Amino acid sequence: MVNPSDLNPFANFKMGGLGTVGNIALVIGISLLIIILFGVLIYFLALRKSYNIKIHVFRLVGNVPTRIAIFRAREVLFGMAGDKLWRVAPQGLSMGFKVIKWLPVGKFQTAPHEFWYWIRQDGEWINFTPVDIDTKTSEMKIKFVQEDMRLQRLATEKLLEQRLMNKSFWEKYGLIIGYLAFFLIITIAMVIIFYQWSDIVTKIGGLVEKLTYAIEVAEKTDSLIPAR
Repeated sequence: MVNPSDLNPFANFKMGGLGTVGNIALVIGISLLIIILFGVLIYFLALRKSYNIKIHVFRLVGNVPTRIAIFRAREVLFGMAGDKLWRVAPQGLSMGFKVIKWLPVGKFQTAPHEFWYWIRQDGEWINFTPVDIDTKTSEMKIKFVQEDMRLQRLATEKLLEQRLMNKSFWEKYGLIIGYLAFFLIITIAMVIIFYQWSDIVTKIGGLVEKLTYAIEVAEKTDSLIPAR
Protein backbone atom coordinates (compact mmCIF):
# COMPACT_ATOMS: atom_id res chain seq x y z
CA MET A 1 0.00 0.00 0.00
CA VAL A 2 1.40 3.38 -1.05
CA ASN A 3 1.53 5.99 1.67
CA PRO A 4 0.57 9.50 0.44
CA SER A 5 3.54 10.96 2.26
CA ASP A 6 5.90 8.84 0.12
CA LEU A 7 4.89 10.93 -2.91
CA ASN A 8 6.26 14.08 -1.28
CA PRO A 9 9.83 14.77 -2.53
CA PHE A 10 10.69 16.48 0.78
CA ALA A 11 9.75 13.50 2.96
CA ASN A 12 13.32 12.16 3.21
CA PHE A 13 14.90 15.57 3.70
CA LYS A 14 16.18 16.00 7.29
CA MET A 15 16.91 19.34 8.84
CA GLY A 16 17.85 18.52 12.39
CA GLY A 17 16.95 16.48 15.41
CA LEU A 18 13.59 18.10 16.14
CA GLY A 19 10.90 15.89 17.62
CA THR A 20 7.27 15.81 16.64
CA VAL A 21 6.36 18.70 18.95
CA GLY A 22 9.24 20.76 17.62
CA ASN A 23 8.26 20.04 14.02
CA ILE A 24 4.65 21.03 14.69
CA ALA A 25 5.76 24.23 16.44
CA LEU A 26 8.10 25.11 13.57
CA VAL A 27 5.38 24.55 10.96
CA ILE A 28 2.86 26.60 12.95
CA GLY A 29 5.38 29.41 13.49
CA ILE A 30 6.38 29.64 9.82
CA SER A 31 2.74 29.41 8.71
CA LEU A 32 1.74 32.21 11.09
CA LEU A 33 4.66 34.34 9.87
CA ILE A 34 3.66 33.88 6.22
CA ILE A 35 0.00 34.56 7.02
CA ILE A 36 0.95 37.74 8.91
CA LEU A 37 3.17 38.94 6.05
CA PHE A 38 0.47 38.30 3.46
CA GLY A 39 -2.11 39.92 5.73
CA VAL A 40 0.00 43.07 6.10
CA LEU A 41 0.59 43.15 2.33
CA ILE A 42 -3.11 42.77 1.53
CA TYR A 43 -4.01 45.39 4.15
CA PHE A 44 -1.49 47.87 2.71
CA LEU A 45 -2.68 47.26 -0.89
CA ALA A 46 -6.30 47.72 0.17
CA LEU A 47 -5.42 50.98 1.92
CA ARG A 48 -3.56 52.32 -1.14
CA LYS A 49 -6.52 51.42 -3.35
CA SER A 50 -8.95 53.12 -0.98
CA TYR A 51 -6.77 56.22 -0.47
CA ASN A 52 -6.29 56.85 -4.19
CA ILE A 53 -6.16 60.66 -3.98
CA LYS A 54 -2.75 62.33 -3.64
CA ILE A 55 -2.60 65.61 -1.74
CA HIS A 56 0.52 67.75 -2.33
CA VAL A 57 0.87 70.38 0.37
CA PHE A 58 2.87 73.60 -0.11
CA ARG A 59 3.70 76.53 2.11
CA LEU A 60 6.32 79.26 2.54
CA VAL A 61 9.57 78.00 4.04
CA GLY A 62 12.12 80.78 4.42
CA ASN A 63 10.14 82.99 1.99
CA VAL A 64 10.35 80.22 -0.63
CA PRO A 65 7.25 78.28 -1.75
CA THR A 66 8.08 74.69 -0.81
CA ARG A 67 6.27 71.40 -0.95
CA ILE A 68 6.34 70.12 2.62
CA ALA A 69 4.41 66.85 2.39
CA ILE A 70 2.49 64.40 0.21
CA PHE A 71 -0.58 62.90 1.85
CA ARG A 72 -3.28 60.54 0.66
CA ALA A 73 -7.04 60.94 0.92
CA ARG A 74 -10.24 59.05 0.30
CA GLU A 75 -13.83 60.16 -0.11
CA VAL A 76 -16.15 59.67 2.86
CA LEU A 77 -19.90 60.16 2.72
CA PHE A 78 -21.04 62.86 5.14
CA GLY A 79 -24.68 63.15 6.15
CA MET A 80 -27.74 61.77 4.38
CA ALA A 81 -27.78 64.22 1.45
CA GLY A 82 -24.90 62.66 -0.45
CA ASP A 83 -22.27 65.19 0.65
CA LYS A 84 -18.65 64.03 0.67
CA LEU A 85 -15.50 64.95 2.56
CA TRP A 86 -11.89 63.94 2.07
CA ARG A 87 -10.21 62.08 4.91
CA VAL A 88 -6.54 63.08 4.59
CA ALA A 89 -4.03 60.66 6.12
CA PRO A 90 -0.25 60.13 6.04
CA GLN A 91 1.28 57.59 3.71
CA GLY A 92 2.26 54.18 5.09
CA LEU A 93 0.63 51.58 7.33
CA SER A 94 -0.75 54.29 9.65
CA MET A 95 -2.93 55.52 6.79
CA GLY A 96 -6.00 53.80 8.14
CA PHE A 97 -5.55 55.00 11.73
CA LYS A 98 -4.28 58.59 11.67
CA VAL A 99 -6.15 61.60 10.29
CA ILE A 100 -4.25 64.72 9.21
CA LYS A 101 -7.23 66.84 8.18
CA TRP A 102 -10.79 66.72 6.85
CA LEU A 103 -11.18 68.67 3.59
CA PRO A 104 -14.00 69.50 1.20
CA VAL A 105 -13.75 67.75 -2.14
CA GLY A 106 -11.10 69.49 -4.24
CA LYS A 107 -12.03 71.31 -7.44
CA PHE A 108 -8.69 71.97 -9.18
CA GLN A 109 -6.85 68.85 -10.30
CA THR A 110 -3.19 69.01 -11.36
CA ALA A 111 -2.95 65.35 -12.46
CA PRO A 112 -5.19 62.25 -12.35
CA HIS A 113 -6.18 61.80 -8.67
CA GLU A 114 -3.73 64.54 -7.64
CA PHE A 115 -4.56 67.86 -5.99
CA TRP A 116 -2.34 70.66 -4.73
CA TYR A 117 -3.02 72.66 -1.58
CA TRP A 118 -1.41 75.80 -0.21
CA ILE A 119 -1.30 76.44 3.54
CA ARG A 120 -1.93 80.13 4.15
CA GLN A 121 -0.52 82.10 7.06
CA ASP A 122 -3.74 81.58 9.00
CA GLY A 123 -3.45 77.79 8.55
CA GLU A 124 -6.24 77.37 5.99
CA TRP A 125 -5.67 74.88 3.15
CA ILE A 126 -6.43 76.34 -0.29
CA ASN A 127 -6.81 74.16 -3.38
CA PHE A 128 -4.85 75.68 -6.30
CA THR A 129 -3.19 74.89 -9.64
CA PRO A 130 0.11 76.17 -11.10
CA VAL A 131 -0.08 79.36 -13.15
CA ASP A 132 0.51 79.51 -16.90
CA ILE A 133 4.21 80.45 -17.17
CA ASP A 134 3.89 81.31 -20.87
CA THR A 135 1.10 83.78 -20.18
CA LYS A 136 2.92 85.34 -17.24
CA THR A 137 6.20 85.75 -19.12
CA SER A 138 4.32 87.23 -22.07
CA GLU A 139 2.60 89.73 -19.80
CA MET A 140 5.96 90.63 -18.21
CA LYS A 141 7.60 91.05 -21.70
CA ILE A 142 10.38 88.58 -20.82
CA LYS A 143 12.52 87.35 -23.75
CA PHE A 144 14.76 84.26 -23.52
CA VAL A 145 18.06 83.92 -25.35
CA GLN A 146 17.60 80.74 -27.38
CA GLU A 147 21.34 80.11 -27.88
CA ASP A 148 21.97 80.05 -24.13
CA MET A 149 19.07 77.68 -23.57
CA ARG A 150 20.32 75.34 -26.31
CA LEU A 151 23.85 75.22 -24.87
CA GLN A 152 22.49 74.54 -21.39
CA ARG A 153 20.39 71.66 -22.72
CA LEU A 154 23.41 70.11 -24.47
CA ALA A 155 25.51 70.40 -21.31
CA THR A 156 22.74 68.78 -19.27
CA GLU A 157 22.47 65.87 -21.71
CA LYS A 158 26.24 65.34 -21.50
CA LEU A 159 26.19 65.30 -17.70
CA LEU A 160 23.27 62.86 -17.64
CA GLU A 161 25.07 60.56 -20.08
CA GLN A 162 28.21 60.53 -17.94
CA ARG A 163 26.23 59.93 -14.75
CA LEU A 164 24.34 56.99 -16.25
CA MET A 165 27.54 55.46 -17.64
CA ASN A 166 29.34 55.74 -14.27
CA LYS A 167 26.69 53.98 -12.22
CA SER A 168 27.94 51.60 -9.55
CA PHE A 169 27.04 47.91 -9.46
CA TRP A 170 24.43 48.37 -6.71
CA GLU A 171 22.85 51.33 -8.49
CA LYS A 172 22.35 49.19 -11.60
CA TYR A 173 21.37 45.84 -10.11
CA GLY A 174 20.47 46.54 -6.45
CA LEU A 175 16.71 46.46 -7.06
CA ILE A 176 16.91 43.20 -9.04
CA ILE A 177 19.06 41.56 -6.35
CA GLY A 178 16.57 42.65 -3.69
CA TYR A 179 13.66 41.07 -5.56
CA LEU A 180 15.62 37.84 -6.10
CA ALA A 181 16.50 37.67 -2.40
CA PHE A 182 12.84 38.19 -1.44
CA PHE A 183 11.60 35.38 -3.71
CA LEU A 184 14.45 33.13 -2.53
CA ILE A 185 13.42 33.61 1.12
CA ILE A 186 9.79 32.83 0.24
CA THR A 187 10.86 29.69 -1.66
CA ILE A 188 13.02 28.43 1.23
CA ALA A 189 10.16 29.03 3.67
CA MET A 190 7.76 27.04 1.48
CA VAL A 191 10.29 24.18 1.17
CA ILE A 192 10.66 24.03 4.96
CA ILE A 193 6.89 23.99 5.38
CA PHE A 194 6.42 21.15 2.87
CA TYR A 195 9.22 19.13 4.47
CA GLN A 196 7.96 19.50 8.01
CA TRP A 197 4.37 18.83 6.99
CA SER A 198 5.32 15.59 5.23
CA ASP A 199 7.23 14.45 8.32
CA ILE A 200 4.20 15.12 10.53
CA VAL A 201 1.88 13.31 8.10
CA THR A 202 4.24 10.33 8.08
CA LYS A 203 4.31 10.11 11.87
CA ILE A 204 0.57 10.59 12.15
CA GLY A 205 0.08 7.83 9.56
CA GLY A 206 2.17 5.43 11.65
CA LEU A 207 0.23 6.37 14.76
CA VAL A 208 -3.07 5.78 12.97
CA GLU A 209 -1.90 2.33 11.83
CA LYS A 210 -0.94 1.40 15.40
CA LEU A 211 -4.29 2.61 16.75
CA THR A 212 -6.12 0.64 14.07
CA TYR A 213 -4.17 -2.49 14.95
CA ALA A 214 -4.88 -1.99 18.67
CA ILE A 215 -8.60 -1.57 17.97
CA GLU A 216 -8.64 -4.75 15.88
CA VAL A 217 -6.85 -6.69 18.64
CA ALA A 218 -9.30 -5.33 21.22
CA GLU A 219 -12.26 -6.38 19.07
CA LYS A 220 -10.85 -9.89 18.62
CA THR A 221 -10.23 -10.16 22.36
CA ASP A 222 -13.80 -9.09 23.13
CA SER A 223 -15.14 -11.71 20.71
CA LEU A 224 -13.20 -14.49 22.50
CA ILE A 225 -14.55 -13.58 25.96
CA PRO A 226 -17.72 -15.66 26.59
CA ALA A 227 -20.87 -13.72 27.38
CA ARG A 228 -22.23 -14.04 30.90
